[in-house]
This record gives sequence, structure tokens and C-alpha cells, in this order.
Amino acid sequence: MDHWTLKLNQSHTYEEEKAYQDDSTWILTSSFIIFTMQSGFGLLESGRVSAKDEVNIMVKGVVDVVFGGLSYWMVAFGLSFGEDFHGFVGIAKFFYDPDAIGGEVWIEGWSYSAFLFQLSFATTASTIVAGNFVAAA
Repeated sequence: MDHWTLKLNQSHTYEEEKAYQDDSTWILTSSFIIFTMQSGFGLLESGRVSAKDEVNIMVKGVVDVVFGGLSYWMVAFGLSFGEDFHGFVGIAKFFYDPDAIGGEVWIEGWSYSAFLFQLSFATTASTIVAGNFVAAA
């Protein structure tokens, strides 16, 4: 088991569970703020291209989020946070499902929040890279 699973499976007091719930709320709020960067990058990239290509730029942003999110859920989360394989890469948690962890509802909520937070960074990073190609063209 990894560090986070061990930490979550320990017994906690009501105050500690409440702190995890508060942390989950803050993480979700931060995730949505990061996701709003997508629209800002879309507007920035639209200003760099001709008027006929603006719709393509916005669709590209949506496609980045959809396919980036799916690939992160299928593969990247497992590689990043799965069980250690010689300290290099994770080999578990592919097709990540917090329901499979079991336990209390607050554990599941915290797991979803942490996943969405990492997903927001992964999809925004792909948009930043794609935006550099638009600026170079």
C-alpha cells in the first residue's frame, strides 16, 4: 500500500475526519480554479490566430480536456500514484476507482478530490504545450 492509502485507513477522530472533509473542499475549489485556466488559454490562443481558426482553437481546448482526462484516468494516475515498482513507477491504480478503496465516505470523497486535482494539472499542462505551437505558427 502506498503512503496515502495507509494514512487514510488509520482510525481517525471526528475532528480529523472533519479536517479531511475541509481539505477535500479546498482541493476541489483549487481544481476548479485550475480548470478555468483552460478558457484563458483558449482566449489567448484565439488572439494569436486568424478569425477562421478561432473555433478550431476552442474545440482543441475541449478535446485536450476530454482525451487528456481519459488518458490520465486510464494510465497516468496509476503510473504516478500506483504501488511502487523499484521506486521508479507505479504499477497499480490504472482505471482509478476510489470506490474500490472501501471504507468511510469521507475517504472516498478525499480520493475523488485528490484525483480531480491531479487531473486538472495534467489537462492544463497539455493545453500550455499546445498553446506554444499556436504562438510559434
